[in-house]
Formats: sequence, C-alpha cells, structure tokens
Amino acid sequence: MPASYALLFPGQASQKVGMGRALAADSPSAAAVFALAEEVTGLPITRLCFEGPDRDLVRTEFLQPCLAATSLATLAAALEESGAQDPSAPVSVASVPNPPRALAGHSVGEIPALAAAGALELRDAFKVVAERARAMAEAGEANPGGMLALIGGDLEGAYALCELVDAGGPGFRLGVANLNASGQTIVAGAPEALKEAADIAREWGFRRALELPVSAAFHTPYMEPARSRLAELIKDLPVRDPRIPVVSNVSGDLISDAASVREEICAQVVAPVLWSRSVQLLSSEGITSFFEVGPGNVLSGLLRRIIPSARGIQVGEPEQLRSLADSLNGTIHG
Repeated sequence: MPASYALLFPGQASQKVGMGRALAADSPSAAAVFALAEEVTGLPITRLCFEGPDRDLVRTEFLQPCLAATSLATLAAALEESGAQDPSAPVSVASVPNPPRALAGHSVGEIPALAAAGALELRDAFKVVAERARAMAEAGEANPGGMLALIGGDLEGAYALCELVDAGGPGFRLGVANLNASGQTIVAGAPEALKEAADIAREWGFRRALELPVSAAFHTPYMEPARSRLAELIKDLPVRDPRIPVVSNVSGDLISDAASVREEICAQVVAPVLWSRSVQLLSSEGITSFFEVGPGNVLSGLLRRIIPSARGIQVGEPEQLRSLADSLNGTIHG
C-alpha cells in the first residue's frame, strides 16, 4: 500500500532570498500562486522572495505572506508535476489519488496547511496571512519584545525559568512561545526579562541561550491585539471543515471542523506553538514520511530530533518536486 505521509509547512526562520524563483520560472501553477498572493496582499511578493533584499524580506509584515506564498506555490508546482491538480482548487490535496494522512504548519505555516486541507480558499488564506502579519508587526511595535532560544536543558526547566522571571514585575514579562524539540525551547517576552532569563539559564545549566533576530514576543499575550483583529476578519470569511485533518499548534491535537479552524487562527498568535507534540501525534498516527513543503530544512532538522526514525524530505526546488508528486499519486510504496 502507499506509504503513510504528512505535509509540513515552515514558519519564520526558514526564509532565504531567492525562494520560489526557480519554481515560478518552471511551473505556471507556482507562478499563478505568487501572482494571486500579490493581488490579494498588495505587497511585492515576487520581488521580495526572488530578489530581497534580506532586510526587507525579514520584516514580519512582509515575511509571513512571502513564506505562505512560497509554500503554497511549491505545493501547486508539485500538484502540477503529479498531473492531479484541480484548477478550481489549485492547492488542495484532498482529491489526489493518495492524499496525505494529515497536515501541519509551524506558526504562520499553519495557514498554508489549512488552505491545502481545503478549510480556506487560496484567496482567503492570503487575506488571513496578510492581516496576521500586519497585526503581529503592529502589536510588536506597541509592545516591544523579543525571543530567546534555550538550547539544552528540559521543558520543565524552561517553564520554571519563565515562572521565576515573569514573577519579577507587574503584568506579563516572559513565557514559553515554542516547544520545538527536546532540548530546544523558545521563550519570549520583554527585553529586560529576556536578558534576565539568559543570565539565569546559564546558571541553571542550559547549554546556550540565544537571542533570536526578531523584534516582537510572538505567541505570547503581547500579541492580543493581533488576536482581536484576526477574530474580526475571520468571522466574515467562509471557512469549511478541513477535508484532511490539520494538527493544531495550540493544542497539538487534530482539527477536523470549521469552528475549530476559526478558533485556531485567532488563538494561535497568543499561544505557544506545540511543535514537538504535533509531530509526535503524527507519528502515533502511523505516519513515517514527512514532506517539508517550502523553503529551508528547519522542520526536517527538528523532525530528526523529535522522531529520529522518521523520514524528512525537503521540497522547495524544482528538482525536489518528483518525490512529493509520486506520493500524491500513490506511486511510492513501502
């Protein structure tokens, strides 16, 4: 029988200048996705993705739509390669001969996952990701913060560290933002709280405490204004039950109904990304192969740490499309 597989869609930190350029040159379907992304968002998506400069690409309000466009263009190119693309639903994988068992996306990558599952129309997915990016960028400007990667140590230690630092002043100061893999937890909060956390982390035996090149405390209460804005947007957009289950970043469980999709899109920006739990759930469902659809190999690297026996396959360039196209058609066995 065809191998059991899942599609993973990357988030921020996977970007690179030039992403998607070769795909758009080779695939009319990929080029059409980029064109639609520009039309809906009003942003110079192709220039930013293909040419940069990096200082513009990494800005939150630009980067999130660019990542979503690149991932969805990659999927469209793979569907075109497979011969299974439905012109009326150019990124939906629900009707291919051998659909994936489930989908997951890391942070902003969850929006492409929902589009691929048929929960969001492609045009609406770009509306959501553009508003998400603008709202999160503006929330970060109103409440400056940052993020810190704790390498080594355990999750209990990361939570204890956040509890200690957060108690050092009024209001929210520091919290866990991403549970990426064993020995890699991201915390986020106020700049002075991050500095305090870095000093304590070294005393507590964490191997490293690395400040990330971001200007906001994503996936924390600092993003509450973004959650409210997304709630206003999503209430007027058509949302369907996913035709393929999508793993929730918020709960680490499978989403299978439209009401949960609406809740997820809003809650996800203020809640920690439970990535390790998400991948473990997919593995418990019998999934053995994971295609990382979009730029970079960040998720494949995390996969090796979470499920060492799993097979991670990067799909971001034209020469990498065939393996995913074959799986969509059910021509890979094992």
